[in-house]
Amino acid sequence: MAEQEHEDRRAELLGGAATGDLDAAERAELEALLAEDPSAAAELEDLRAVVAALPPRGSGWQEPVPPARRPDPNGADAAGTRAAVDEPATDDLARRRRSPWAVAAAAAALVVVGAGLGAGLASGGEGAPEGPPGTLGALEQVAVVGEPAGVDADLAVVAHTWGTETVLDVAGLPVGGAYRVVLVGEDGAEAGSGSFLGSQEPVECRLNAALLREDVDRLVVLDAADAVVMTADLPPV
Repeated sequence: MAEQEHEDRRAELLGGAATGDLDAAERAELEALLAEDPSAAAELEDLRAVVAALPPRGSGWQEPVPPARRPDPNGADAAGTRAAVDEPATDDLARRRRSPWAVAAAAAALVVVGAGLGAGLASGGEGAPEGPPGTLGALEQVAVVGEPAGVDADLAVVAHTWGTETVLDVAGLPVGGAYRVVLVGEDGAEAGSGSFLGSQEPVECRLNAALLREDVDRLVVLDAADAVVMTADLPPV
């Protein structure tokens, strides 16, 4: 039951983000979800594409309007009744009253993800966008520099409206070693993109950072001691 509630809440957050219906607390909840679940970012990108294809808000969807209160037949207008009608909705109730348009968008997201379209965009599969560096949704291969002996790494980035996705396939790193990926901006500012552990099997990572592709100058992989393991210079956008 708890797992189903988590999935429902996840879909609601992604649907609300795509339609701009999140409040400040929910936006913070969404950021936490994107940080712990890289696949959610790809789903959100797909959902935004679905939302863009839906009818404009207001054409076919209407917010429910509460019925007007009827006068008390006995002439009594109890304060308790007024409070029940005028009392602001709690956060939980506000979430449940999400507009039908946003709920439908969340449902559309599940259909898109179930069909595997999100994975196709992130991995550069058939039908994925193509273009110069910085093209939204396009898989951009970049050259890795400085790999340790015995390490084989393939690296690519994907530009999104919410930041930059790193696609990293690497083999040969010490098993159990901790590594993190950092994107470095043109101004030297750093944005963490996530972390992973070395494994006996090739590691395939999909990591995300809140730094737009046009602002990324370099990508760095660091070990647990913050020593540089490998780097990649990204072409300007």
